[in-house]
Amino acid sequence: MSTTSPAPARARTSAAVALVPTLIALELFGGLIQGWITPLLGEIAADYQVPGGGVSWILTVGLLSSAVSVPLMTMLADRFGPRRLLVIATALTAAGSVLIAVAPSFSVILIGAVVQGPVAALLPIEMSLLKHHRPASATRIVGILVGTLTFGLAIGSLLAGLVMEAVGSLVVTQLIGAAPLVVLALLVGLAVPSTAGDPGRTVDWLGAGTFGIALVGIMYGLSEGSNVGWGSPLALLPLLVGLAALVVFLVVENRAATPLFDVKLLRTAKLGVPLLLGVLVAMTLFGSQTPTVLYLGADPAVDGYGAGASTGLVGIVFAITALFATLGSFVAPLVTRWLGGSLAVAVACVLMAAGMLVLTSGPSELLVVGGLFSLTSLGTGVVLAVLPGIVIDRAPESASASVSGLYNTGRTLGGSLAGALVASVMAAFARSGGGEVAAATPFGAFQVIWTVFAVILVVAAVLALALGARRRQRGAEDLVTPAVDTPQIGAAS
Repeated sequence: MSTTSPAPARARTSAAVALVPTLIALELFGGLIQGWITPLLGEIAADYQVPGGGVSWILTVGLLSSAVSVPLMTMLADRFGPRRLLVIATALTAAGSVLIAVAPSFSVILIGAVVQGPVAALLPIEMSLLKHHRPASATRIVGILVGTLTFGLAIGSLLAGLVMEAVGSLVVTQLIGAAPLVVLALLVGLAVPSTAGDPGRTVDWLGAGTFGIALVGIMYGLSEGSNVGWGSPLALLPLLVGLAALVVFLVVENRAATPLFDVKLLRTAKLGVPLLLGVLVAMTLFGSQTPTVLYLGADPAVDGYGAGASTGLVGIVFAITALFATLGSFVAPLVTRWLGGSLAVAVACVLMAAGMLVLTSGPSELLVVGGLFSLTSLGTGVVLAVLPGIVIDRAPESASASVSGLYNTGRTLGGSLAGALVASVMAAFARSGGGEVAAATPFGAFQVIWTVFAVILVVAAVLALALGARRRQRGAEDLVTPAVDTPQIGAAS
C-alpha cells in the first residue's frame, strides 16, 4: 500500500486560499507606488536640479516601459505560466521603486522608471490567474481589484506629500512607498498557486524588439530636438531609426503567427476612431500631470504664477482629482443612458477642454486651481468609463482581448507622446534669449501646453460625434467599464 505526503496538497490549498488577498495587496500597493511619485515631481526636480520639462521624462519613460512590457509579459505568462511572470513583474516593480528612491542621479531615476514599468502588467496577469483558479467569480474579483487599484492611486497621491512634509527626506519618503512591494516580491511566489503554461505557444520576440526600438528612437529624437535643434542629426537620426523600426514592426505583426498586437483587426472592425480617441484623451491625461504639479507648487510672489501649494497640499489636490475621476466613472452609466455613448464622450471632452482653457488665464487661488483640475478629472472619468465599452462593442467576439490590448497600448503611447511634447515645450521656454536656462519654467509654457491639450480635446469631441454609437440599442451599463486612470493612472489598466 502506497501513501502520499499531504504536504504538497496542503501547500496547494494554502496558496489557493491566499490567492485573492495577495492579488488585492498587489493592486493596492502597485496603485500606491504609481500615485506616490506624482506629488514628489517638484521635489525631485529641485533635488536633482532638473528643469520642469526634464522631470516629466520620469512618467514618459515609465509609460514607454509599460507599453512594451505589458503585451510581452502577458504573452510570456501564456507560455510559461502566470505565476512565474507575476513574481517577475512584482520583483521588477519593487526593484525599480527602490532604484528611484536611492538614485544618485536623475539618469538612474529614469532607469528605475523603466525597470518599474511592468507594474502595469500586474492586473492582466492577475486576470489570467483568476481565469484558471476562480473562473466562477473572476469578473467580480476583477472589479474588486480595479477598485483597489484606484484607491491605491488616490492614497499614494495623498500620503506621499504628507510623508515628505513629515520626514523631510526625499529618499526616505520614496523608500516608505517602495517597502510594501519589496515584502510582496518575497511572498508572492509562495502565496499564489502554480499554473501551467502552454509550451506550444510562440513568443513574438521580433515584434517586441522592433517595437521597443521604435519607441526609444522616436522618444529620444523628440527629447533631443528641443535641446539641439530639430535639424540636428542628433535629433533626426534617432527619429528616422524609430520610424523605420515602426514600419518593420507593422510588417512583422502582419506576418506573425501570434503577434504582439493584432493590427489586422483594425481592417476588419470599425475601430480606428475609438482607438484614436483613446490616444487623444490619454495625451491630455498623462501629459497634464507634470505641468499640474509644477503649477500648483509655483509661488506667485516669486514665479509670477501658481498656487504656492506645499508638497503635502499638492498630494491632497491629486487625491481629490482622483476621487473626481472615480465619481465620473460612477455617473457615466447615467450620462450614457441619457445622452448615448457618443454624445457622452463628446460632452465630457468639451468639459475638459473648457477647464484647460480657463487654466491659461493663470488663476492663483488654490481652490480655483484645484476645482479646475477636478473638473477635468470628472470629464476624464466619464470618458475612460464609456470609451472601452464602445471599443469592445465594435470588436469581433473572438478577438476582444486583442482589441483591449490595442486600446490600452494606444493610450500608453499617447501618454508617452504627450510627455515628450511637454518636455520639449518647457525646455524651449526655459531657455532665455542668451541660451541660459531659466530658474523656473515661464508661464507661457503652461499656456501653450494647456491650449494644445484643449485643442486636442475639441478634436476628440468632434471625433466622438462621428462614432455614431447607437443610443439605446444596448443597455448603457454594457457600454461602461470602471475607470482606473488618475495620476500615473493608467498604466495599470
